[in-house]
Amino acid sequence: MQPGADDNIQHLVFDMGGVLVEIDWHGKISQLLGKDIPFNEIHALWAASPAVNDFEHGRSDFDTFTEAFIAEQELQISHSDFQREFLAIVIGEFAGISELLASLQPHYTLSLLSNTNTAHWQHIIEHTAFLSWIDNPFTSIEFGLMKPVPAIYQRLIKELKCQPENILFFDDGLANVMAARAEGLRAEQVFGPEDIKRVLKNYSLIPSNG
Repeated sequence: MQPGADDNIQHLVFDMGGVLVEIDWHGKISQLLGKDIPFNEIHALWAASPAVNDFEHGRSDFDTFTEAFIAEQELQISHSDFQREFLAIVIGEFAGISELLASLQPHYTLSLLSNTNTAHWQHIIEHTAFLSWIDNPFTSIEFGLMKPVPAIYQRLIKELKCQPENILFFDDGLANVMAARAEGLRAEQVFGPEDIKRVLKNYSLIPSNG
């Protein structure tokens, strides 16, 4: 922690896709749906899908989700093609993200708070390195809750055994950021490691020349 830093902040909590992990979510989902969905609308569309809700709450498996989503959206695509394109949403961890987390971990508790699903989560476990620096890999699957419902932030606070203002939360979804702030968390919208560094510098948590 740097001189002048806000010493109330003890926990850094990160969304995963678009923050720690590079994804082609907008491109692939637009492709699967056969229409270009504006970025600021795609979170809402995704959260409104019953098939997605069951999958990311951990209530259904990949095959069940695939069939349900294809039927729900009336898609003209095969089961196997859909699953291939869906898995391809995850590109890989952002360059430099493991190094950044490694530099932060001695000073803060690092946690995830991610809406995800068993298919993408397994891919992340098998193909990325950044999880080794995460103290608490909280997901919607584990909590049975999805951002931006207030209960998921309340559960996070309970799990971390801290006050809301002790948490700085990073997410690429503005609705998730605003919901976190409503529960008393410090929260900022970011898109990858350079944005994370910018926020950390603004909070004086890393050197301004770092």
